[in-house]
Amino acid sequence: MKDSRKRYKLDTFGEQLVKKKTTGSDWAKRIGLSVLGLVVATLLMWLSLFTGFMVLMLLSVGTLFGLVWLLSGMSYEYEYILTNEDLDIDKIIGKRKRKRLITLKLNTAEEFGIYDGTNGENAEATVIASDGTNINSYYLIAKHKTHGRTMLIFSPDERMVGMILETLPYKVKQEA
Repeated sequence: MKDSRKRYKLDTFGEQLVKKKTTGSDWAKRIGLSVLGLVVATLLMWLSLFTGFMVLMLLSVGTLFGLVWLLSGMSYEYEYILTNEDLDIDKIIGKRKRKRLITLKLNTAEEFGIYDGTNGENAEATVIASDGTNINSYYLIAKHKTHGRTMLIFSPDERMVGMILETLPYKVKQEA
């Protein structure tokens, strides 16, 4: 007797948030920007006291607000969103602005594995969305409709790696 029940594949959904680690270069930029902003704000405040122009005082306060806004915008997070065969990579800037970096179709993937710096030399485009340490970073090479053969360097956790492996083509799974 035939089994008349249909088999349905469940949808795959997973997301992960990865915070970019702060490097020495990032700290140098933040310190330099802070010193510059504080010097400008102090000068404007002193000028407003000696000249009596309140507009300079308002500019000084505006400089401080601008400094805080710029410093908070220097922290990045990446969100990896896997929905069935689509891997979306978003960049979150200062926890206030989200920008879609790329969407890759995993059924067009050609390579997947641990990133060692020599992978994907023949990729036409590269998107870096890792935590910045390159420790336990992975790479994925897939075809993109506008960028061509695209390499993604990212830092998924074990759960996300497992979900990605489930959706990759059989050939790529065997090589990973």
